[in-house]
This record gives sequence, structure tokens and C-alpha cells, in this order.
Amino acid sequence: MTDATGSDPASRTHEGRSRGRHLIVIGAVLCGGMVILAMLSPWLGLQDPSLQLAGAALEAPSGEHLLGTDKYGRDVFSRVLHGGRLTLLFTGIALLGVVAAGTVIGAIAASAPRVIDTAATSVFDLLVSFPAVIVALALAGTFGPSMVIVLGGVMLVMWAPFARLSRALVRQAMASRSAQTARALGSGPGILLVREIWPRLRGPVVVLAAVEAGQLITIVAGLSFLGLGAQPPSPEWGAMLQEGRATLWSAPHVLLGPGLAVLATVLGLTCLGEGMRDYLDAPT
Repeated sequence: MTDATGSDPASRTHEGRSRGRHLIVIGAVLCGGMVILAMLSPWLGLQDPSLQLAGAALEAPSGEHLLGTDKYGRDVFSRVLHGGRLTLLFTGIALLGVVAAGTVIGAIAASAPRVIDTAATSVFDLLVSFPAVIVALALAGTFGPSMVIVLGGVMLVMWAPFARLSRALVRQAMASRSAQTARALGSGPGILLVREIWPRLRGPVVVLAAVEAGQLITIVAGLSFLGLGAQPPSPEWGAMLQEGRATLWSAPHVLLGPGLAVLATVLGLTCLGEGMRDYLDAPT
């Protein structure tokens, strides 16, 4: 049986979910690999990321130094993994904060009187259209360069997409026939939250979180590259890219490690987000 487009809905469902599963697997491997390596870096027997070896500056990759050394003789591979702990930990905490705050604020706005809901929606739309990097730049310029300042500036704006999404989904859930029937039968807010709102909310929020996580890491690494985020000698990916820029042609391996780390993490998060969206949005 085919629909108006001439295609079989069951076939399109299978294709969408199959593509989604493949992307999820790719994203999980890339992100999971980076997270595991970064979290286990203190126990992998790697060289101290801050240790400077006299006479070992800009050594090419070898068995002793898998990604070579930088201009100070520090092991690039060790710095990439230890820097991943710093980047992933801080961005992970920031992401959890904006997801929780945005989801709760959006749900409250959806349940508030119409005047408050309208005003909140206008704020959400304004913040969504405002680039987070601009806020982070302004705060870093005012209070000085710092990873905490950069993440704080990003968090001031990045919660808005989650609030807007949460508001729309909560209103949709509460307007559904099943929710209206449950309320007519005397179901309280707790039951409605568990049975009607949460099932509709969790999937889209997780998808958006995966996509926004990639953007967050890109912003943090980019601002650190500009000298506004993590400061030397912290082994942060963006700061490492900045330090290795001067040796691009003479020792490109200094840039290879942090560059691939950022690429793999952002690509993995993008695949996770796209895969979950394809899987969840497949026609039933």
C-alpha cells in the first residue's frame, strides 16, 4: 500500500529508522571514544601534560610521543587527552545547566497565564536570535579571559532554545485529547507530567541537546583559540590550536591532535543529534 507520494509508509519508516540507527552508532563511537580516553587519561600512564622536556621541542610523532611534542617539549597526545577532560567536563556541566533551566522555564511559561506566556515567548525568541558568541565575547572583554566567563556568557543565551521547545511541547501535550480526558477524570499535575508531558518532551530535548553540545564545544574552542577562554598552560583544545598555529608549516603535528579531537567530538555529537531526530521522526 502506498501513500499520496507513491511510496510505501512502512518502507519509509524502516529507511528513516535505519539511517537514524547508523548515525547514532557513528556518533556514539566518536563521542564515546573521546570521552573514555579523556576521562581515563590520568590512569593511562601518559606523560605529565605540563612537563617540558629540554631538547625535545617539536619532535615528530614517534613511539614515545604518539603525536609528537610542541615547542616547549610537552607531549601533544597527553595534552590532547587531558585537555579533553577540561573541555568536556566544563561544557558538559554548562550543557546540563542550560537544558535543565530552559526546559523548566519553558514548561512554567506554558502553564502561566496568557500575558506571562506571551511575554516569555518574546524573550525566548529574542535570545534565540542573539548569537551566544557575542555575549561570551562581551563578558570576556569586560571581566577578562577565562573559561568560566566564556561558559557563563554562553549559558545566558543558550537556555532559550530549550525553553522555546519545552513551551511548545508542553502546550501541545496539555491540549491533547488524552491529557484533557485525564484532567476530567481528576488526574493531578504529577500524573500529567509523567504520562502526558514527559514522553513527548524527552526525545526532542535530547536531540536538541546533542546538537547544541556540538555548537557549545565549537564556541568554547574558538574563543580559547582567540585567547579569551582557557589560558596557557592549560591543555585546552582551542588554546592548543592557538599555540600550534605558529608551527603550522614546520610542525603540523602540533595542530593535528587538538584539531582532530574537536572534529571528532563535534561530528559525533552532530551524528547523534541527526540520528535521534531521524529515528524519532520516522513516520509510523
